[in-house]
Amino acid sequence: MRVIGGEKRGIPLLDFRQETVRPTLDRVKESMFNIIQFFPSGQILDLFAGTGQLGIEALSRGSQQAVFCDKDAASVALIRKNLKKTGLEDRAIVLQVDYKRYLKYDGAGRFDLIFLDPPYQTGLAEKALCLLGEGRLLAEECTVVVECERQERFPEVAGVLCLGRRYDYGNVSVLIYRRKEAVG
Repeated sequence: MRVIGGEKRGIPLLDFRQETVRPTLDRVKESMFNIIQFFPSGQILDLFAGTGQLGIEALSRGSQQAVFCDKDAASVALIRKNLKKTGLEDRAIVLQVDYKRYLKYDGAGRFDLIFLDPPYQTGLAEKALCLLGEGRLLAEECTVVVECERQERFPEVAGVLCLGRRYDYGNVSVLIYRRKEAVG
């Protein structure tokens, strides 16, 4: 696992193997960032951050600031190590918090790009998507990127969010949601 683009390209990231932590494969990550390269990327939210690789990739590619949220203490420690290793810790906020608490109560500001990559087949991505669909944390042209197993199904519309496109890569799918106003 490494940073694949931008100013920190090629820097290897620390990883650990746990049943609940499944880092995005480099080929999927590269495709994902090719898809979203022209979307606004000022303020980033990496929810269910795990190793932090998606938010770090966005920072490497020019995003202004990223908020990393994960409820697992080991993941939060690893994210901090990866940020230090890449020298991006000054543009990051790392929080050990449950996604629901963050989205309902703790979250502040508006995000241009949000990554949802929870453990597969748990229903967490859809629940988080519904909370995000309330619109409180979404910038006007926000893009929400969901990574899931290919057989998982998600709603076409979640509040103010509308599914724009689904991309399949083997057993993995990447879904791109945008605000209804930005799509239509």
